[in-house]
Amino acid sequence: MFEFGRELRRIFGNSGRIDTDPSLYELLNLKLLIGQGRHLDVEAGRVSTKNRFTPYIESAQIWREYARRTGDPVALRRAANAAENAGKEARTTDEAVMAALEQAETCILGVELFETWDLLQSAENLLSGGRAALGGDEGLKARLSQTEARLLARLAAKAGVEDLEPALAAMARIDRAIERADTRVRATGQARDRIEAALARFERGDLLMLVGLDRGDSSLMRAVITDFEALVQRIDADYEPITHARVTLRLALAHIWAGQIDGEANAVSEGVSLLSAGDGGPDYEHSPLDWVAHKHALALGLQVLAELTQNDEVYDQALAVYDLTLKRPLQKHLAVRAQLVNNRAGCIARYAELKGDLGALDRAEAAFKAELRTIRASEDPVGWAILQSNLGRLYVARGDITGFMVERAEAAYALEAAHEIFGEHGMKALAVAARETLDRVRASEE
Repeated sequence: MFEFGRELRRIFGNSGRIDTDPSLYELLNLKLLIGQGRHLDVEAGRVSTKNRFTPYIESAQIWREYARRTGDPVALRRAANAAENAGKEARTTDEAVMAALEQAETCILGVELFETWDLLQSAENLLSGGRAALGGDEGLKARLSQTEARLLARLAAKAGVEDLEPALAAMARIDRAIERADTRVRATGQARDRIEAALARFERGDLLMLVGLDRGDSSLMRAVITDFEALVQRIDADYEPITHARVTLRLALAHIWAGQIDGEANAVSEGVSLLSAGDGGPDYEHSPLDWVAHKHALALGLQVLAELTQNDEVYDQALAVYDLTLKRPLQKHLAVRAQLVNNRAGCIARYAELKGDLGALDRAEAAFKAELRTIRASEDPVGWAILQSNLGRLYVARGDITGFMVERAEAAYALEAAHEIFGEHGMKALAVAARETLDRVRASEE
């Protein structure tokens, strides 16, 4: 605790400002982040401030961190504005590159939070300009390499992994970014560089799990497990709590997906145990979206375990975690909210399908229709579409059991409407799932 106190004095020892080291932001709660962001905005706007670049670039980093933890679109806009202003105040080419990187990172975060895919083109343009102006600063080279890798990973996710070329190109760039980041860690030993190296490995792990799930390849999951078991030992949970939580999350998911692919309940249980250990994950008040991601993964793990073991009690636990998570206030347009609503509905539908129980299907249908009565399509189109698509899925499941789909017309309407809405909101994975179920409905007519 004495060391922790010294660290806090370091944070606030710079005339009320933090050092320009994002690794320290993990120790700040949301209230402190807001205070620092506002302080920096005021400082950057003062007539007497001679060097406006520094407070603007720090403000962009602070507000981006706040947006990443909360999904607050206002904070995201503040980060974008501060990064743009930093670019206008840049006096050297290195400062211009730093500002371009901040703008690109903010664009990529916008994609992660809200699936606003058009921002990827903006990020690509910014990084292209940054590379052209880049000098010999090794730290900037490492950061640029990592941001470019992050961009390629998002482009691969957007394209889907049916075609592996974008994913392989992203993986090659990620490997180079990891190599650069590791070189920086060995050269400096700084916490900032250690976290940057961890973030690069997040990209590789996420992409490997995406491809592994699509291909049903558990060896890719085991590769992630090996990498992240080593990584978690290098991250200090006291000083880097958010990064530690994000490493643990990915390690747990790799166990869960490996168990799902191989049909091994013990592997899934190991992932669930990782998410249930200690105090149950990150603190909600410190980082709401990390807490949500943790609970979402726990619900998914329990759902997979329930499917493998056909255990009603575990299934109820999965639904309880979904419900607990969805009770927290989440921005309606957040991608994670749509994923939560969809996965909860899918949990209900999938378990009814697996049991082959018409009564369970009837109860799930009644639950979905009750929820639909509480949602207006004009106010929450994505939530409405998710319920419609899963309602259509129930009708298909009932048709598979009985041999005849009575609700064919209703299913086709629900799925067509859902597919259109998902397409309008750039939610490719949900659109593809709705289209596949719609194809099953149409095939039943033949």
